Amino acid sequence: MTRNDHTGSGDMAETVWRALPERVRTVWLINEAIQCAVWLAACGVFMAICISHDWWGFWTQLVAALAAAYAVGDLATQPLQTKYRYAFTRFRIGERDLATRTGWLWRRSTTTPYNRVQHVDTRQNPVQRRFGLTTVVVHTAADTTEIAALDTAEAERMVATIADRVADAREDL
Repeated sequence: MTRNDHTGSGDMAETVWRALPERVRTVWLINEAIQCAVWLAACGVFMAICISHDWWGFWTQLVAALAAAYAVGDLATQPLQTKYRYAFTRFRIGERDLATRTGWLWRRSTTTPYNRVQHVDTRQNPVQRRFGLTTVVVHTAADTTEIAALDTAEAERMVATIADRVADAREDL
């Protein structure tokens, strides 16, 4: 898969699958490290409560060890997960719809026609804000579609573009 995969049909603007900004990989890694720290802190609190109440037996030790091992293992494999998540996440803004593709083993493709869109908004966590990235969220009656991270200025332009195309699609009905 290349940055500009083409399906071979329709307008060129509609067939270009775009990648997310490269720095989203760093954001994903930092978010995972934060999540790991939260898991480990929860394990520590769990252990402290169990020890202070004399509940520290085989099963509580096993639960705490498994939770801690899961968090550390997930963090250790995160660079590989991030590499594949980035490589297989694409989006396309067409004249009539928004399309996203994600996943390597478990693939998901979503096409959202503009005439089904109810509203579009943006989200930005503190790590994304630090790296100048924003998530665009497109809401329909049945589902939401996300473009995980775009440059903040591009995200604002994209929201405006989608809103204009939604208005045009509704006028065509």
